[in-house]
Formats: sequence, C-alpha cells, structure tokens
Amino acid sequence: MDKWRGLPDLLSSFDYWSEVQRALEDSGHLESAAPLYGRPYLDGGRLIIPRGPGMAEDSDGYTDYSIVEEPRYFLIRLSGRSRGTLIPETANAWFGTFDDAAKYFIARRVAAPTRSRVLPDLVESINTRWLDRGLAPGWDQLDQPDPGGFSPATRYFRSDQPERFYFTVNTDSATSFVLNLGWRELNSTFSEGLSGIESIPMTKFLHD
Repeated sequence: MDKWRGLPDLLSSFDYWSEVQRALEDSGHLESAAPLYGRPYLDGGRLIIPRGPGMAEDSDGYTDYSIVEEPRYFLIRLSGRSRGTLIPETANAWFGTFDDAAKYFIARRVAAPTRSRVLPDLVESINTRWLDRGLAPGWDQLDQPDPGGFSPATRYFRSDQPERFYFTVNTDSATSFVLNLGWRELNSTFSEGLSGIESIPMTKFLHD
C-alpha cells in the first residue's frame, strides 16, 4: 500500500477550503483573512503545511504544523510561539495511516476553525454530533501509552483493519466518526450551513 495514500485528496481538500474561506472573506462573513493555510508540500518524509494569511503571526503568536512519516505511524507535529513563549516541536497526534492523519487534520485544523470564524456565529459545531456517542462502528479502544511514552493514553483502532489506529492528546472517540467518512462526505459535512459558498464546486477525490 502506498504510504502516502490520501495525499491527492488532502491537497484537493485544502484547495476546496481555501476557496470557501476566500468566499466567506469576500462576503464579510469570515473573522480573519483567507486562506488559513498555503498549499502543503513534501520535504522528504515530512509534509509541510505553510501558514496562510488567516494563520499569520499576531500578538498571540503563531502555530506551524507538519505531518511526519515514521517507521510505524504518521505523526502530526506542531511548533510556534504563544504570547512570547516559544513552543518547541511537539507531537500532537499519531495515526497508523497517512489517510487518517490527513482526514483528521482537514476536519480539526482546517474545516472546524473555518466554521468557528464565521460571522455571525450561528453555524453548528459539527463535532458535537459525535460527542457522548461512544465509538463509531468498527472501532475499538485500548488503554496504553502513546508512541511518545505518555501514560495514561488511549489507542483507538479499527477492529477489521488493525493498521488503522490513532492516539490524540485527549480522550477522543469523536475522531473515529470523522475517520469513517469518505473524503467527499467529510468535506461536504463540514461545509454544511455555510452561506455564500454554493457556487464553489466540490472537488473530485481519488478515494471516496
């Protein structure tokens, strides 16, 4: 299996959300500049996700993200500055496959922040649909240290696809619902209820 399976769909999703963010900005409905991120690019075994105008450094600081290939998993790393204090490069989440890491990043770091910046603040937080529902069908969990050695932590995994697993920094059963979505469904779900984006076509995805 191609380790970077899902990369074209991740890039297509970034392109789609950049257009959504620009449309919201043009209509005066985005509480920041657009887009939030530039187009990601590979640098060896690391996918660099550059900051866009909407994530530019300000008085609160900045955050940089990348997705890093390791021998047994993909790791989402962050670094930056918060109110004058430098944040060293830190592990934020671990995934058994790049495709799942990519879906998580689009949902949590691209789509959800876009929705939270919409004016007026009347759009639903999609994540609330999956809170207090346990795990999505096909997923199980096991208490064990995360790959960085932190304990207590929880490993979430597909019962029928053991190579698909994840750890995040919090108890996080809701992510299992995100990872069960196909790429088209993920992007269409998180764009529900956003006005003024109807003319933006949903991009094509290799893996739906």
